[in-house]
Amino acid sequence: MTNEPQYTPLIKYKRNGLTEQLHCGLILHLNKNGIISKIGEDNGYKFYHRSCMKPLQFSPVIDLKLDEKYILTEKEIAVCCASHTGEQFHQKEIYSVLNKTGLSEDDLLCPPHEPLSKNEQKRLILAGEEFHKIHNNCSGKHTAMLMLCKELGFDKRNYTDLNHPLSDFIINKICGLCETDKNDIVISKDGCGLPVIATSLEVLGRGFLNLFCNPKYEKIKQAFLNNPYYIGGYGRLDSEIINAGKNLVAKVGACGLCVVVNTEKEEALVVKIADSDMEARSITVINAMLQLKWPAAKAETDQNNIYRKNVVSQTGEILGVIEICFNFN
Repeated sequence: MTNEPQYTPLIKYKRNGLTEQLHCGLILHLNKNGIISKIGEDNGYKFYHRSCMKPLQFSPVIDLKLDEKYILTEKEIAVCCASHTGEQFHQKEIYSVLNKTGLSEDDLLCPPHEPLSKNEQKRLILAGEEFHKIHNNCSGKHTAMLMLCKELGFDKRNYTDLNHPLSDFIINKICGLCETDKNDIVISKDGCGLPVIATSLEVLGRGFLNLFCNPKYEKIKQAFLNNPYYIGGYGRLDSEIINAGKNLVAKVGACGLCVVVNTEKEEALVVKIADSDMEARSITVINAMLQLKWPAAKAETDQNNIYRKNVVSQTGEILGVIEICFNFN
């Protein structure tokens, strides 16, 4: 039985000298040889990859040369790896992939829900339009899974089932990228209905390094680097990190996860926030990057609500500070 992780304080919100919020978590800095340094002790505990799995899940599309068969553009590849905000530019690329592959939105088994983009939500409401499957932040991933089903001759009507052959196919591929045994993972279902696996944070980081630092998957890397806002959206942590540094790729996952790869140094940063707070995740990731002297300066701003240094009132008055509790040195 794996020991529980020993989370460590990462971020404190202090107002007039009193701590009113404390966010704990884990940080790993690693390369292909293993862990370079870490904050907290994960004890090898397994965490579900959630949406961090998306670029790993897409890799078989490259293995099978479906990117060439369907002449997929960088933007189309990016949105298939995305947790997108449902903007119209995201929808356009997903519809394009569906059309190229002879599929339709009706084939998607992700549930319809409101887009994460507040602007798109407002546009749809004002236009009297309903939310559709295409607005689901995982619709790109589901489109890629359907593409694989079509190529491999799998039934597309139940591709989200845990016992579907697609599940084994994808899980075996991800275990290979992560250099881990299938018997050493835990399998469940993600929020969108597709299977999701759990591994240690080190194994997750290794999978990202083996994907984004491998010339075989150069198209995936370039899709991320050149199209940051197709990976998430404006104001999303991963998109803003990619936009901040020309050699950085990033992907967030639910429940406080984020993985960043410095493709020049071939190093990865894996962050897990224990209470899943999104702002604490952003502040932690950006500060960890700054301490590692990765090019995060453009992301270290108050814009887009992904980073701030102070506790402020609704009028902008500074009421306190956000204190960083960790140091890699």
